[in-house]
Amino acid sequence: MTTPNHPPRRALVLGCGGVAGGAWSIAALHHLEQQLDWDARNAEILVGTSVGAVLAALLGSGVSVDQLLACQQGDNAQCQWDHDSDSGGALPPLPAASLTGASLALKGLRGDVSVLTAVCGLMPRGQFDMAPFRRLIDNATDGADWVKHPATWIMAVDTATGKRVAFGKGGAPGATIGDAVCASYGVPCWCPPVNIGNHTYIDGGVASPSSADLLVDSAVDEVILLAPMASRQPDRPRSPLKQIERRVRRYMTSVVDREEAILTKAGKRVIRIEPNAQDLAAFGYNMMDPKRRQRVLATALQTTPHTVQAAVAQAEMATAPEALNAG
Repeated sequence: MTTPNHPPRRALVLGCGGVAGGAWSIAALHHLEQQLDWDARNAEILVGTSVGAVLAALLGSGVSVDQLLACQQGDNAQCQWDHDSDSGGALPPLPAASLTGASLALKGLRGDVSVLTAVCGLMPRGQFDMAPFRRLIDNATDGADWVKHPATWIMAVDTATGKRVAFGKGGAPGATIGDAVCASYGVPCWCPPVNIGNHTYIDGGVASPSSADLLVDSAVDEVILLAPMASRQPDRPRSPLKQIERRVRRYMTSVVDREEAILTKAGKRVIRIEPNAQDLAAFGYNMMDPKRRQRVLATALQTTPHTVQAAVAQAEMATAPEALNAG
C-alpha cells in the first residue's frame, strides 16, 4: 500500500510517436519530474515503443531528462544527436522492392492480428540507415550489450507471428540493446526490420502504441503512461492528410483506452498523459518530420504543465477511497 513513507512503485511507459512524439515526450517528462519531485530513471520498470524505446534506452543507461531536454533545445554540448540529419527527413528513402511482413497480412485475414498490423505488413521494407541510432545507444551504454536499468523492456513485433515481444523482459529472446531499439523503431516503409536470432522484428507500435497492458501482473502500484499517438482532446483539422492521421490516432487512442482499463481493473493507478488539441496542431500530419520538432517542443513545454497536473489529479481521484468504494 502506498503511504507517505512508502512511495508508489512506479512503471514508466513511453509510447510511439516518431520525431514529433519524442520531442513532446521529453517536454512531458520534464514537467512530470518537476510536479512529482521524481527522477524518471528511478522507475521500477521502463517500457518503450519506437521513439519511446529510444528514450527508455537512454533513461535506462543513466541519461537524465534534463540532458534530453537540453539536447532538444541545442543547449547540451555533449549531445550525441544531430536533429537535422540523424532522424532522416520528412519523407523516407526509396523503400525496398519487398514487403515488411507478408505473413502479417495473412494473419489479418484470419483475424489473428489487427487491421493496422496487417496493413503494415504489406508496406515495403524501409531502407533508412539506422547507424545514427546505433551510435546514440552505443555511446549511452558505453558499448554494453544492455542498459544498466534492470527492468527495461523494449517493444517490437515478430513479423512471423504478429506477437509483441518485450526485449529485456524475462522469457524474451536475447538481443543487444542496439538491435532491440532498432527493431522497435522499425517503422514500416521507413526503417528496416531487424533480424534477431531466427526471427525478424519491426516497430512495436504496429500492434500497440504503448503496450502498457504488459504491466498488469507486475509488482508496481502506479503506471505513468505517455502516449504521443493517443489523444482524448482531438482537434478538427480541415486538411485531408491531417484527417487521415487523426483517424489512425483515434484507433490508437482506443487501444490505449483498453490497456488503461486493464491496468485499472488490476488495481494499478494510471497517470495517462497525452497530447491536447494545441499539441496536435503543432504535430501536423507527419510525426516523422524533423522540421516540426522545435515547434512541437515549444508548444509542449507550454501545454504539458497543465496536462500533467490534470492527469495526476484525475488518477488521484480515480483511486481515492470514496471512488473505489463507489466502484
